[in-house]
Amino acid sequence: MNKKQRSIKRFVATLFFLGFIAPFSLVSAGTILDSYKYAWSNNVGYISFENVVVNDSTLSGHAWSANAGWIKFNSSTGGVTNDGTGNLSGSAWGEQLGWIDFDGVSINGNTGRFSGTATGTLIGTLTFDCSNYCDVRTDWRQASASTTSTTSAGSVPSWIFTSSQISDISNSLNFSDSLSELEAKMIDPVADGVFNIIDFNIMISNWGSQNVDNTGKGDINRDGIVDILDFNKLMVYWGFQYKLL
Repeated sequence: MNKKQRSIKRFVATLFFLGFIAPFSLVSAGTILDSYKYAWSNNVGYISFENVVVNDSTLSGHAWSANAGWIKFNSSTGGVTNDGTGNLSGSAWGEQLGWIDFDGVSINGNTGRFSGTATGTLIGTLTFDCSNYCDVRTDWRQASASTTSTTSAGSVPSWIFTSSQISDISNSLNFSDSLSELEAKMIDPVADGVFNIIDFNIMISNWGSQNVDNTGKGDINRDGIVDILDFNKLMVYWGFQYKLL
């Protein structure tokens, strides 16, 4: 491995390990807001969701009814799941209430507010957004759309900097310095005489842009879209300097 390859490996690895991709891929967890924690059961009255935890895939912890005891959300034989966009499914278990079906409940991914109803033979109808003092909200928020592989301009796909791709990208690139000054200026997003982090920032800020007709948008390989191929080419010439014409 030559010096240029080692330099690029360090650059890509640094982005990964400093958490560049963490905001796009880590599971987020939320708690129930203290001022908005009560749902209403027509059979047992108010139920507090204060100790319930919401994340991108499940609900965990316990709700509490003064009249009917604890309700468990991560029961070993059941559990309530979140599809990542706030649509809940599955069942919680109440020690005096039996199974409670949450298929009719959802959480607004932008506001964290619960809506809909959960149902059970003993609990009856558990309502989250009734007209009286009945309102449950969480600080959990739906993950950014950038967590998917389909992206729009300005969003960064989370698969760019997986550990396996760090290795694949670093080992498969053609590390050639045979680039003329004219060619370099034509593909350099900033055209400032060097391929560096400034060019990378421009490319990422325009990630997913289509029908691009200039390198100032980060379309380094000139194919009309800013994508992984441009990232690869930037890595090939990372640190390459040329004279401004």
